Amino acid sequence: MDSRLSSNSRKSVSMLDARKSFRADDPLRALGLQPRPQAMDDSRREAIAARLLAGDTPDAILQDMAREGLPLPLITAEIEAARAHPYLKAAALLQARLAKRDWLLEARAKLERMGAAEITRRDRLPPETFFAEHYATLTPVVLTGLTDQWPGRQWTLDSLAAKVGNPEIEVQTGREADADFELNSIAHKQRMRWHDILARLADDPETNDFYVTANNSGLNRKALDPLWRDVGDLPGYLGKSHLGDGFFWMGPKGTVTPWHHDLTQNLLVNMVGVKRVAMVSPAETHRMRNHKHCFSRFGTDATLAAVPEAERPRVQTVEIGPGEILFIPVGWWHHVTGLSLSIGMSFTNFVWDNEFTSFYRSEGEL
Repeated sequence: MDSRLSSNSRKSVSMLDARKSFRADDPLRALGLQPRPQAMDDSRREAIAARLLAGDTPDAILQDMAREGLPLPLITAEIEAARAHPYLKAAALLQARLAKRDWLLEARAKLERMGAAEITRRDRLPPETFFAEHYATLTPVVLTGLTDQWPGRQWTLDSLAAKVGNPEIEVQTGREADADFELNSIAHKQRMRWHDILARLADDPETNDFYVTANNSGLNRKALDPLWRDVGDLPGYLGKSHLGDGFFWMGPKGTVTPWHHDLTQNLLVNMVGVKRVAMVSPAETHRMRNHKHCFSRFGTDATLAAVPEAERPRVQTVEIGPGEILFIPVGWWHHVTGLSLSIGMSFTNFVWDNEFTSFYRSEGEL
């Protein structure tokens, strides 16, 4: 357990000092406010335990809870009970093991920072070289020269209208009014006619308010079947591309996919337009404020410039243009911004083992 949890002598002195400082001159009274004693409930007990495990001092917890109007003897007793409880001691042991993993990740991140900051570009890379140097080492790379013969490289809004007809398509809408639009993607699904979507794109807006994404693939795979005929193969990389193997992305300039990581290895194939992708190594996961599933509290903040330098992960940024492919390894955090109208595909059907979810055990717990 953290020394701040186990040092009884320092704790007794500091807690006594804190009680003295609040005894007569409670900060609420100093502000002309009367404290309102409240009961200690389980949510506050959980907050105390979480803060102790996070390394907060008992004094800091005491002062913060006193400002809520809780009686000092009650707060003190609860903090003492938490520090002595065998459940918290067991949790602290588990926390120490997690801290050891964070140390190992930090060591890996430190070494990575000594290397090149730029994501490399490789032209017509043979599959066996890609596997050895990137797939098996979780190293991002931009692949070029592999899609030159794909008919989809010639897509325009007019040709898309002619190829598909005018079926009903699912799209993500109303995203700009919701800071958690990706987490709440189900609520943002809306059906529109294909030609209506293309007409909106023809106006060349800059917005994140509508975007056809992988979250819409359930309905769109069948509706967009004609487009799959324009998607070529990547022999040695992927199994033969056909309906259901890929995910379709189409949106205007200004679309954003916020910080997250995937549970598989991915190829992001950009067919039309330009995208900017910011990436952070999984070795810096402990810096990424992962609050739920595979998402980060950083959300749409691509640069993380406001994060204090000591806490900021290294962000590697790359732009991919028409025909270029970005390999996003499993666990790599990424944030994607459309710099123009963009159309692309993403694929996970590699010829190599790409199954990592069977031992992903934190879903629903985080």
